[in-house]
Amino acid sequence: MTAIPEGFRKLDVTDDFVGLVGPLWFKPEEDGLRIGLPLEKRHGNPMGWAHGGLLVTVADMVMGVGSGFSTGMFWPHPTISLTSEFVRGAKLGQWLEGKARIARRTINFCFASCDLVCGGEIVLVASGVFKVPDPEKIPEAARAVALSPPWKA
Repeated sequence: MTAIPEGFRKLDVTDDFVGLVGPLWFKPEEDGLRIGLPLEKRHGNPMGWAHGGLLVTVADMVMGVGSGFSTGMFWPHPTISLTSEFVRGAKLGQWLEGKARIARRTINFCFASCDLVCGGEIVLVASGVFKVPDPEKIPEAARAVALSPPWKA
């Protein structure tokens, strides 16, 4: 298995689908979060490359969680739209990571983009629009965690 790079911590999410893909790992930086995972056999196709659906899923998570970093909330920022372009294949057994760039944020939306990098090469570029949740509508039982994101720990 590919080693987790230094400084990355496990991103604990309760989403069952993300649990099937991950775990994902994050590293906070001043201008955002680097999010990645080691590419394992279960992520691939018969040719030894990461499945395109996995790459798009990771890009969606990078931008969605990156939008949360921008708003200070560890709570779903639902995807409104997402476009992606495959640049090259991502070989299994390597580390895949991305970091969201927030181009604009309004009270309701985050406009984000990211590049996924594997083996030092860009493998996918993506952009999307994400809904900013209303903190008042986060269930009371989840509010403390949602408003105290793990990257602030």
